[in-house]
Amino acid sequence: MLLRVVLVCGLFVSSAIAEKIQVLAAASLKFVLEDIKSEFLQTRKNDSIEISYISSGKAYAQIQNGSPAELFIAADTEYPQKLYQEKLGADKPKNYVRGKLVVFSANKDFDASTPEILKNPTIKHIAIPNAKLAPYGVAAEAYIKSAKLGKVVNPKLVLGESIGQATTYVLEGSAEVGFSALSMVIKEAQKKGSTITYAIIDEKLYKPIVQSLIITKAGKDSKLAKDFAQYVLDSKAQAIFKSYGYDAP
Repeated sequence: MLLRVVLVCGLFVSSAIAEKIQVLAAASLKFVLEDIKSEFLQTRKNDSIEISYISSGKAYAQIQNGSPAELFIAADTEYPQKLYQEKLGADKPKNYVRGKLVVFSANKDFDASTPEILKNPTIKHIAIPNAKLAPYGVAAEAYIKSAKLGKVVNPKLVLGESIGQATTYVLEGSAEVGFSALSMVIKEAQKKGSTITYAIIDEKLYKPIVQSLIITKAGKDSKLAKDFAQYVLDSKAQAIFKSYGYDAP
């Protein structure tokens, strides 16, 4: 009888063990990934996931410098691949979505429903993520070059160290227009009374923004990190990504 009680108690304790992980994620994922995390944790009440949203370049540097984060969800494929090559990943990176670049405005006096807004001579400031740290900044620079807009646009560029900061510059009025990810503006633009207008940039004018994730060396023994990474790849999370304007990778 005593043995049975011990076994039952042991099973109860092990089922109640909570796991907590730290995730470094691209700033462009700030809204969509919170929705995905909430859905994932519905059946994992004892577990906890702490997500820090920063530029992919900064996240990569932090992991290089010993960050304990168990999972890195990037806005490109290059940074996760570098970690894998440097033996800082537990497994090969996996592609999870393809993002879309937009030009947008929160100023009612500037209609950004077409990229032609960038040629408007009354615009003084155009926000752009820093290409040295943010993959969407790389895409924005490629678009400017492909569309031959450099002479008009480059003198007006205001650099944000992440896509989050560049987006904030526009939302707070420091820049009349700017470049961002569709996932960061799509829901806000749908709100009643929103002044946000945006245009999706033709993907033929920049390298596709394929995004990948990698379980880091710190997460190689974490079941929660592995389960959450797999959830991001699975159909339920993919449907949430789609609602934010992402495509399959």
